[in-house]
Amino acid sequence: MTPMTPFYNRGTQRLNQNSLPRCLKEIPSPPAQLYCVGQLDIRLGPKIAMVGSRAASWHGLQFAEQLAGQLAALGFVVVSGLARGIDAASHRGALAVGGKTIAVLGQGCDVVYPMQNHALYQAIAREGLLVSEYSDGTGPKPYHFPARNRIITGLCDALIVVEARTRSGSLISAKLALTQGREVFAVPGPVVAGAASGCHELIREGAHLMDSIADLYREMPDLFRHAQPIKAALSVADKPAAEGVTDNHQALLALLTAGPMVFSDLLANFDGTIESLVTALAHLELSGEIEHLGILYQLRLQSR
Repeated sequence: MTPMTPFYNRGTQRLNQNSLPRCLKEIPSPPAQLYCVGQLDIRLGPKIAMVGSRAASWHGLQFAEQLAGQLAALGFVVVSGLARGIDAASHRGALAVGGKTIAVLGQGCDVVYPMQNHALYQAIAREGLLVSEYSDGTGPKPYHFPARNRIITGLCDALIVVEARTRSGSLISAKLALTQGREVFAVPGPVVAGAASGCHELIREGAHLMDSIADLYREMPDLFRHAQPIKAALSVADKPAAEGVTDNHQALLALLTAGPMVFSDLLANFDGTIESLVTALAHLELSGEIEHLGILYQLRLQSR
């Protein structure tokens, strides 16, 4: 087992069972308490859990990081377990766009495990939330991790499984999510390598197929009404050209001339993919033509 290192943090806060989020109080075998480090307000708002293989392929890691970034940019909290592979990629994707993420641990919040995620631990402690039902000083035990999975799924509104084999612990999470009444999505993958065989099994058993964020919107549109989008992190190369705006930008500006709109209404009236909508909204906000207040997008006064 990888050596564990005490992690200096800003102080662990303890929540007793009465202080737990209602979603956790209602699951089978709710935790007696939670120890938390970071921003407790992250518990509020819609949350999507992402889990998958520790030995993920490059394509699986890339997809998880990209999807987590899109979810976080739209205002969703990304929940995962800070394990190697898909978990770590999901946390990184959320943080990369300035989004919110919760890491549910199988050890005390002051213990780093695995050591290769040391920098990620620190980033989540600063910008997100570390959560554990184990007190400070408790090391990781094999039986802690299946137990912590019920907290990951209990916190979320939906679970996305990315690249999991048939005998994967991620399938345990999926079964827990279904028991708790959560929606389960699974990302398909290449058949030859077998890395996504567990995801295919979940889809055969009734999980929603997920190959883009549009699948989440299609199945759970109400979640998007409660999300508060953030300004997406864009490189200089991603900014719109100075010569003028694209057709997508013009279409959005035309929609917003009627007044403020929430994301789900924009998507319903937008002739394009959810990915192109997210990109166009981010560009227009960075260029100062639109702004969002709470869950509403609107034209800036000077643009009217």
